[in-house]
Amino acid sequence: MQINNKGQANLIYPLQNEASNMSAHSAEPILNKNLNDTVNISNAGLNATANWQKIANNYDVSNISLNETANMMSNLIDSQLMSATDGLTLMAPPRMNFSPETKFNLLATQEKSLAFAKENGGSVEEIRQQERVVDILKNLQELFRKASA
Repeated sequence: MQINNKGQANLIYPLQNEASNMSAHSAEPILNKNLNDTVNISNAGLNATANWQKIANNYDVSNISLNETANMMSNLIDSQLMSATDGLTLMAPPRMNFSPETKFNLLATQEKSLAFAKENGGSVEEIRQQERVVDILKNLQELFRKASA
């Protein structure tokens, strides 16, 4: 519906307000009734912040090995902070014949992969997945730095 002038608006809005102030089953106004909404938050949701910090305390994503990355990925998936698909993206080694104990900058490596995908016509899903992984790593890096300060 289009309202073209103030007069039309003045006619419509009082009617809407009157209708919204009436309960569904009676003509009695609900203005003075006590209404409560309840929201249930899962335990995983309640513990998410603590889980992020706990994981970040144990891993520096700017200096991490593939073995440590695998442990971190398991913790993230178990805490429902990351999907298994995104976890697989994390596990790609930076180059062939890369030792699983060699430390490297995982965040920088994933940012380069994201830039490469964007510049070379990566699929929309590939780019979104890479962006999610980079966001996760940036969050972990920020939390790690705060804890180390």
